[in-house]
Amino acid sequence: MKTYIKIALSVLVISSLFTSCEDLLTQTNPNKATEDTFWKNEADFNLALTSCYTPLKNALNGGYYGTRGVMLRISRADEVDFRNDISDIYTTNRFTNSTSNSLTQGMFYQFYNALYRTNSIMQKLEEKGGQFSTEFQNAVKGECLFIRGFYLFQLAKEFKDAPLKLTASQSPATFPLAKSSQAEIWAQAKKDLETAASLLPISNVVGKPTQGAAFAALGKIYLYEENWQKAIDILLPLTKAPYTYKLVDFDWNFDDIHENNAESIFELLIEDVGGTDLWGNGENINSTQSNTRPKEYAAAEVGGWYEANPTQQMMNIFLKEKDKTGNFDYRARCSVAWDYDGCTYYQKPFRKVFAQDKWNTYWILKYQNWKTRSDEPSPPKSFINERAIRYAEVILQLAEANLNVNKLDEAIGYLNQIRQRANLNDYSGAKTKEGIFADLVHQRAIEFFVEGERFYDLRRWGLLKSTLETCDEVRYKNYMGGEKGSFNKFNYYPIPTKEIDNNPLCTPSEGW
Repeated sequence: MKTYIKIALSVLVISSLFTSCEDLLTQTNPNKATEDTFWKNEADFNLALTSCYTPLKNALNGGYYGTRGVMLRISRADEVDFRNDISDIYTTNRFTNSTSNSLTQGMFYQFYNALYRTNSIMQKLEEKGGQFSTEFQNAVKGECLFIRGFYLFQLAKEFKDAPLKLTASQSPATFPLAKSSQAEIWAQAKKDLETAASLLPISNVVGKPTQGAAFAALGKIYLYEENWQKAIDILLPLTKAPYTYKLVDFDWNFDDIHENNAESIFELLIEDVGGTDLWGNGENINSTQSNTRPKEYAAAEVGGWYEANPTQQMMNIFLKEKDKTGNFDYRARCSVAWDYDGCTYYQKPFRKVFAQDKWNTYWILKYQNWKTRSDEPSPPKSFINERAIRYAEVILQLAEANLNVNKLDEAIGYLNQIRQRANLNDYSGAKTKEGIFADLVHQRAIEFFVEGERFYDLRRWGLLKSTLETCDEVRYKNYMGGEKGSFNKFNYYPIPTKEIDNNPLCTPSEGW
């Protein structure tokens, strides 16, 4: 069961110390902590560290693993269709979004909000480090660098070129900053994660990053840069002692019963420690520390808001291969509900939940409460932890990296670990790079359905255009409207208009 860590609600107040450029005119509350009264002891630094995770989990304002952040990450691939209810998500799904999209703007500023916080902590640690033990200083610095490196990777993955802010300052003179290239941002992320790995322990308190998490994040950057051998060098040790990661029952990764299991390398705690405000900014004293993901995707028949459904193209991928006993892929049955013999949805047979005219519909199961509840009640608070890095991803990254250095047997071996977990037969296709790559694409599509990996995989493999073309004619036409030469502006989210207006050194994103 979930282990709850009760965090003082004052940590949400502490975050007011770490403001972004847009908050400079906010008046200081004399009852809140200030620079003069804070940063006195280890407890203060630990509270400040806790506040660094809030931007990742912010549910409605672009937190990368929050409800809307996940929607932004899955909306542009071929996995799901969104209905026209949340306009800023619908426009990204249809490739009609603009530089004023409030949610992509929110994601952009959540990254910088978190960067400001980590930079602030490290600056204060350097200033006051003599007051604390070397062990404590290393722990704080390691955690800060992991968070910063993790954020920087995602920032450049989403926006490509962007300002690289490595200091915390309240002086308006420091706010204008030109963009750095994606390569430069990732170079800093790699530097941060390498240092973090040298400082973090192999095992840590639940919810805190570990050495393995830093190496897993670092290896992923090398994979994105197509530095295949370096990715292998970084990721391979994670499969051996002293690390103890292993694949577990696939379904254990998306419920609140099996959290922090052996497959989880980095997990964000979503805990019932906040207030009652579901629609706040996640920072104020009354904000819930939950998300609304299950309610968003559940069918109306079980109290949900039915915001998105799996596409037929995704279902064709799920149904392509049956397992050793003739059943549909176990991961498919844990990820989607549809009308097959034995399917249950919120503890009832599929056909008991839906009228006959909906027997041909598909419904998301991942991160839903379909096994433990009969419906999604109000208020729509979910406390299922977000698994940000799973060991399965390390295994499939090793398969991809080995494939690209022509170690075909090793690549097949890693693929077979994933296939065996799903009760599939071992790979029996052509022993060629093309054949093995096709199965890698297939396995990643199923393994990481609605986990926010598919769009970025298709983009980096050069398969995005052809995949969208066979999925939805209108979406494809809109997407192609963003193409100019070899570049398509819709491959990245744009720097928000607000940043361009306020930062005279920052130029618009390419194509926007």
